[in-house]
Amino acid sequence: MSMIIPNVEELVEEDHLYRKLLKVVDWTEVTFTLRNLYSAKGRAGYAVEQGFRCLVLQFLEDQSDRQMERFLKYDVSAKYFTGFGLTEQTPDHAYFGQLRKRIGT
Repeated sequence: MSMIIPNVEELVEEDHLYRKLLKVVDWTEVTFTLRNLYSAKGRAGYAVEQGFRCLVLQFLEDQSDRQMERFLKYDVSAKYFTGFGLTEQTPDHAYFGQLRKRIGT
């Protein structure tokens, strides 16, 4: 049995709001100052740009940390916006609180 896993981008509509946000905002520039929050030591985690996009999406969709965990796990458009593949592991609820704590107010 053969299984072909489609690309996340193919599954999100062309006029979806998340596509528009990705085109309008330069996420690399927005998260440039946040890069110093991550240490070069230890295991590699999620990219800061990916984490920041998760927090933006969480705010836009008015999700709690646990709701956001499930949203990222099961929603294709959320995976697309945050840069996760269909079968890629997404952050758990604790990640969002830790990232907000690192970023600060």
